[in-house]
Amino acid sequence: KTPPPPVAMERKQADYSNLDERYTIQGERYQGQQYSHIYYTRLHHMRTLLHALVPSRKPHLPVTTVLGLEEGKDCVLVGTLYKHMKLKPSILDEYSKERSAIPLVKPHNFMHSDDNLILEDESGRVALAGAIPPAAYVTGVVVALHGKETSAGNFLVEDVMEAGLPPQTVLPSINEDKYVVFVSGLSVGSSTFNPLQFQLLIDHITGHLGDENEQAIASKIVRVVVAGNSVHIAPRFLNGQTVAAKDQPRIAEPIKELDIMLTQVKLFYPFPSKFASLTAPFSVVDLDVIYFLCSWWRHYL
Repeated sequence: KTPPPPVAMERKQADYSNLDERYTIQGERYQGQQYSHIYYTRLHHMRTLLHALVPSRKPHLPVTTVLGLEEGKDCVLVGTLYKHMKLKPSILDEYSKERSAIPLVKPHNFMHSDDNLILEDESGRVALAGAIPPAAYVTGVVVALHGKETSAGNFLVEDVMEAGLPPQTVLPSINEDKYVVFVSGLSVGSSTFNPLQFQLLIDHITGHLGDENEQAIASKIVRVVVAGNSVHIAPRFLNGQTVAAKDQPRIAEPIKELDIMLTQVKLFYPFPSKFASLTAPFSVVDLDVIYFLCSWWRHYL
């Protein structure tokens, strides 16, 4: 008996608007700009939100600045956290490694038990101690701290107040399931990269893998986002030195390999015309793919 023909499936659709324009750099050149104005602006805006929390959370305490601290007096301090990390990479350390005859041990991560937090505002900075574990915070977070200055010159924290999340945009509800696939850590070009696993992922997304149930799930994928760590370039090519002509193809190869594999998924995302060159055939109608190492590399490599 002749088996019935496979059931044709249509991929679900989802509207997409590109809102990247405000982040596009329009002809600006680096002229020694620093990031201090970003931190200042962030502190200026977040301070207003945090000051509004004090009357309800700590109504009996005054709000002061680092310069206005008094030893032993409870107060609220608003500022930006800076995390001093002992293992944080430094250009001087990199230079020392190059000059050292004995290879230095590379840390598994940059966390260390000696890490400590510092709070700074426009008037100064003060080291923190007490109920604010360094492992729970990163540089750049604006907080309001309840505590007091100690005889050692530190600020002993008793409570931490955070501004929280901004008002969230109400999203429309939908009556059917639609999926977005996020992929990261492909590391094409590394020793751990497995082309077979990547091909299985592509086959699943494009509906070429599994039975009808699996294909029905794949047909609900409306976006694929490759979110980072897509390629691996040997560290010796990233040391700031000029790359020899014979080594340049080795740098381009992982990017080209990623590009070739992603061409199996049809690209409908509206890139500028000079970049939108991919129109590979696709059997289960319409899938948009957004990836950050895009096919325009082929124009330049």
